[in-house]
Amino acid sequence: MTRTKAIVESSLLVALAVVLFLASNTIPLVGIAFTFLCPAPLVILGLRHSLKRAALGSVVAAFIISIILGVVGGMFFLFGFAILGVGLGALGRRRDNAVEIVLYGILVSLASKLILMIIVSRLTGMNPFSFETGEFESILDKVMSLYSKTGLIPAESLSTLRGQLEATFRIIPQVFPALLAIAAGIDCILSYVVSRIVLVRLGRGVLPPLPPFGEWRFPKNIFWALLASVVLPFFGGSGPWASSLSKAGLNLRLLVSLLFMIQGVSVTWALLGRTRVSGRLARGLIIFVAVLVPILSYFLIIVGLVDIWWDLRIRLWR
Repeated sequence: MTRTKAIVESSLLVALAVVLFLASNTIPLVGIAFTFLCPAPLVILGLRHSLKRAALGSVVAAFIISIILGVVGGMFFLFGFAILGVGLGALGRRRDNAVEIVLYGILVSLASKLILMIIVSRLTGMNPFSFETGEFESILDKVMSLYSKTGLIPAESLSTLRGQLEATFRIIPQVFPALLAIAAGIDCILSYVVSRIVLVRLGRGVLPPLPPFGEWRFPKNIFWALLASVVLPFFGGSGPWASSLSKAGLNLRLLVSLLFMIQGVSVTWALLGRTRVSGRLARGLIIFVAVLVPILSYFLIIVGLVDIWWDLRIRLWR
């Protein structure tokens, strides 16, 4: 690749990263999809050219976004997406195992998002880890008033719904670290998949493929993390560490339960692939419904927990 062609392609990739981020901030609803595409141009830039050029491109893109959306917008791009893109490019150059790249990429994404939270709190004086109850109560009152006027939901059901929403809102600040970790995982995996698809089309700097979803298995050590999440609240007792340990246990339990569910879904996906409903769309719809129904979602968690110790795919299909 000639120097001029490399410079042009690098400039186009940086411009694409800027456009995707601006689209994610200006286009309602559909813009959410663009959010997960933002790191991809920088991943491609790092793999097709150099990490130095990818790092420089991320700084240039952040500067352009800062001019358009302000300093906070530039910070959101740099720490929310650019560092992940450069990190995945660096990992892709040094490692040939997709699972390792994604796992380290999740750590990079999580660390950069934590740094972003600290910077935003310093710049704006707002604590991202706290939620204003007054605003939520006002919105909730308006929603309940709208439903009561339309008469679509009985008054008794409205009262129950309000109680559930209030309980959910109260628990969000406690599980915010787990939600941030989940967001980092989703962000990293989607960025990796999108970047790999584009690189395969371009035919250069290809990332290794992730294993088929029906073969995903997590290590047995996750089970000990589940035990730790149960035991942690008891170590604090009534001392000064009680609240912190209780929150740590709650967040750890949420993350571990999600991993068990993912493994349970993986087993179910593989099992359905051997039946008459082997089509991707049919399997996807069945699993989507199972995740939404509480009893079935608990069943998926149990399946994942069992599969951690006994590989059900081998035992059932031996």
